[in-house]
Amino acid sequence: MGTLTMNDGGPAGMKLSDTAENALQSECPMLVLGGPGSGKTTLSLLKAKSYVPELAPEQAILFLSFSRAAVRQVEIRCRDLLNAEERRPIEVRTYHSFALDVLKTHGKLLNGTPPRILYPSEETLLKSRHSGPWEEEAKRLATEEGRYVFGEFASAANKLLVGSKAVAKLIADKYPVVILDEFQDTNNFQWELVKTLSLRSRMVFLADPDQRIFDYDKHVSTERLQHLRDYLRPAEFDLGGDNHRSPNSGILAYANAVLHNKALPAVPEVKTSCYNSDDFGTIMHLAVLKTLSGLQEEGIERPSVAVLARTNAMVAKVSDCLTQDHEFCGYPMEPIVHDVLWDANLTIAASLVVASILEWTALPKEDALAQTFELIAEYFDMKNASNPKGVKYAQKSSKRLSDEAKSLKAGGKLKYKVTKHFEKAYDSELPFTGRPADDWRRARDLLDIKTDELNVAFGDVKFVRLFRASDQIGGCLSDLWDKHGNYINASRLLRRPLSMQSLQSDYREPVGCSLMTVHKAKGKEFDGVVIVDGYPKSADAFFRADAFFRAEALSSERESARRLLRVAITRARRHVFLVRPYSALCHWPTSNCKRES
Repeated sequence: MGTLTMNDGGPAGMKLSDTAENALQSECPMLVLGGPGSGKTTLSLLKAKSYVPELAPEQAILFLSFSRAAVRQVEIRCRDLLNAEERRPIEVRTYHSFALDVLKTHGKLLNGTPPRILYPSEETLLKSRHSGPWEEEAKRLATEEGRYVFGEFASAANKLLVGSKAVAKLIADKYPVVILDEFQDTNNFQWELVKTLSLRSRMVFLADPDQRIFDYDKHVSTERLQHLRDYLRPAEFDLGGDNHRSPNSGILAYANAVLHNKALPAVPEVKTSCYNSDDFGTIMHLAVLKTLSGLQEEGIERPSVAVLARTNAMVAKVSDCLTQDHEFCGYPMEPIVHDVLWDANLTIAASLVVASILEWTALPKEDALAQTFELIAEYFDMKNASNPKGVKYAQKSSKRLSDEAKSLKAGGKLKYKVTKHFEKAYDSELPFTGRPADDWRRARDLLDIKTDELNVAFGDVKFVRLFRASDQIGGCLSDLWDKHGNYINASRLLRRPLSMQSLQSDYREPVGCSLMTVHKAKGKEFDGVVIVDGYPKSADAFFRADAFFRAEALSSERESARRLLRVAITRARRHVFLVRPYSALCHWPTSNCKRES
């Protein structure tokens, strides 16, 4: 196969290893193992290229991965590695989008009626309002009503392929070759679908067991690769020793030492700084600034830097830090422009609350407050559905706010502190000016009070001031003000741009500074990565969930945390900056901690 012009993030002219060469000559089914940047994607695309001449005009090679971000990375590899004619028959999809396509096209065979897809926001609200086990209800919706939620797509697609020889033959004729990325993360339903596909199509499996980070999902088995070996007995090739994402650096060695709880090697590409609760903002700001400037000094004109944390709460805290001025040893540091990849449902729900407050000056008091209370209740329905065990107050808060809205509409009086807070704010006549950014902040700040109901919503809505759709949203609000002298219908009109932003965020090229959770970063790569660990011993600084390692964590939890941290470290091509609290109780030596100067 010779020399490549491009590979998994590595330099041009990479020579394939003997293992990779042997894999290219192997028959399917085959399993390719390897760590981050080992060349799995490149190898699989070369394998796909070898099958292209055998395809009929209507046939394609199906490449499945888990996220839109991973799909985009594969598409970029395709453009770098293959010419237009070689790329044409390669379809890169997510597992869910493929299953959804099968369901939409053939789903009438299951229930006799065209399937109805319940998208995430609909599912979340239904889930929050269902009292019994949600999985059972989701299956009932599918089998009895033909309404399918996200988690039922794979199962329904598999039922179609198993139950209809015509559908199975159609799919096999269309996709004689299937490549499956991140196979270790497939859940039980996806595995059943894969087994059915393997009966008629050639299969290429790509996996890294050390990147398994979905331990919280009971349907994702730790034994998935063994299931594959037992079922198909694929030819197996291990690229684990190859590293093309960060060649000639110690990043992968450092990440593997973290994974295996070994002594950490001293490598110049990985730096560590520590903070106290009173200087977190300064140290965080400095780490990001030094990473960006260091990459520019190396000749990268438009470097990409990701700031990764365990939770959205920590992402929001870092964002706050980077929007402020700081000073280090007399050196002023200006705010850093950055993007935030946020989880959409809760942020959108909290944003609509803010939008409803903007409408107050255009509505009678009872209507204005009732709409705001209903939207806060919807936010808590979302909150409860996303984490029913961890958010005990959400269901109670939702009912309380819904009841207050009904009471207002019936001419009753408000009973609760949180609703009286809004009544007082309405009576004070908020001084909206027609400047959308300023007015948005005024409305948003009403959520910043010390109550469970509002404090968490304030945390979620803070993501919105950074979104790239801000011009569109600001323009929408400006148009309303110019036309009406107020923001009437803001909550209804902002649903679409907010939702579109959530869809577009994963497709943007990573340039500049981006903030996200580690789970959100999987499948992506950046020139530099800054990883922020939580502060577990301070009651008023950060949530305990923000810490990678906690003193009371079980052994299995520590193993999971090490895998997660390895994934975070290996997103970097050139540099990693670890930002940790001095008091952190974790598995790497605290003696490595130092202040940057």
